[in-house]
Amino acid sequence: MNPEKLLSRHSLGNGLTLEFWDHSRPVAGDRWYVALECRITIPVKVGNLPPDLRSQAGEVRAALGPEFVFSQKDERNFIAAQEVPEILQEMEARALDLAANYFAHPDFARRLLRKKYADHLQKRRRYTS
Repeated sequence: MNPEKLLSRHSLGNGLTLEFWDHSRPVAGDRWYVALECRITIPVKVGNLPPDLRSQAGEVRAALGPEFVFSQKDERNFIAAQEVPEILQEMEARALDLAANYFAHPDFARRLLRKKYADHLQKRRRYTS
């Protein structure tokens, strides 16, 4: 099993850092499973919360932890070994294009933390009723 490998880090305009992790591994002969994970760690602190949740920062932090890790994976199966570096570069380029408008948006952290906290509350209600 191949361990994950950090490929690159990119500072985003909203103060967050986008990391690219390679999870690729051989599967059969010269064929590979190619996987690139985009990872952004968001500290769960008042400044990263939407205004309506700032007064509940303690509860949000208790629910989500001191930091929330956003992760998105792009995968390809049965890729020839010689094509792996090119495929990884293409995946990273596509994610960087998305980063400019989505991951780097000033409200990305606030919107994501609001959604994850709402999901937590909904799950808690579902299991306590």
